[in-house]
Amino acid sequence: MAISNRHHYIPRFLIDKFTDSDKKVWVYNKIEGRIQKNKQSSKSIFFEMGRNNFDINGEKADNIEQLYGEVDNLLSKNLEKVLSTHSMSGRELTLLILLVSLTKWRIPSSDERFKSQFQDIPSEQLGLAIRPIGKTESDEEALKKIKEMDFIKEVNRLLLPIQPLLREENLNEIHKNCFIVSHEDFPSLLGDTPIIESLNTSYETLGNFIFPLSKNETLVCKRGTSKKNPQTVFYIQKDLTMFHLAQKYVVCKSKEHLLNIARIHQTLLQENKAHLLTKYIFNFFD
Repeated sequence: MAISNRHHYIPRFLIDKFTDSDKKVWVYNKIEGRIQKNKQSSKSIFFEMGRNNFDINGEKADNIEQLYGEVDNLLSKNLEKVLSTHSMSGRELTLLILLVSLTKWRIPSSDERFKSQFQDIPSEQLGLAIRPIGKTESDEEALKKIKEMDFIKEVNRLLLPIQPLLREENLNEIHKNCFIVSHEDFPSLLGDTPIIESLNTSYETLGNFIFPLSKNETLVCKRGTSKKNPQTVFYIQKDLTMFHLAQKYVVCKSKEHLLNIARIHQTLLQENKAHLLTKYIFNFFD
């Protein structure tokens, strides 16, 4: 049985919210310092071949990718409803928060932190217990081997995003401080590291964050701020920060806006100011 290989670390349903009328976007390659010649569809960007394929009993399997697909199906319907109705219930906001948290751990820029800090922690610590049916020595040895499988370790990457939703106090705090801001002056960028998060070392919650939901709407979580639409300059700085955090790819439906952001970012790098973008982005919501 054939398994999937084109695994998107940013879900296609989210990428589609940033496309033009032709369902495509312009793609900027930061490593090469240039924009790609032709526009691309969501199928062709933000993916890695075989990223979520793991060995199970000597054969490659895409079970992890299938799990992402099931969750994506739920989250895509929720995002569509929120953006179309311009409102959201508590459950719908919780699912948006899950989208942010899931994307945070799903992207390649989180790989190093995941592997060094969370890949090998006991799954029981994240709420998943794996126990043998019997209590013989062979059962214990088999369980040990199962827990050492790369596939089982990768399950932790699916468990981490759920943690902020499991603790009622943390989730209530995030809920209380979340709101959506919107603008139509120019289309938003989407990078391969789309979550802009304040310093946060805990996996049990999320820090203040900024997360683009579409080319016009952005989800913001900022503790202790008035929930108001910021000035236009915020959206420019948000796109600059998005560009700065990206490891390799940044996309936008507007070629002109994407190139302008790239030029401004290059100037900030030359002036040794680019690192200040993440430091001050949340000041727009004092």
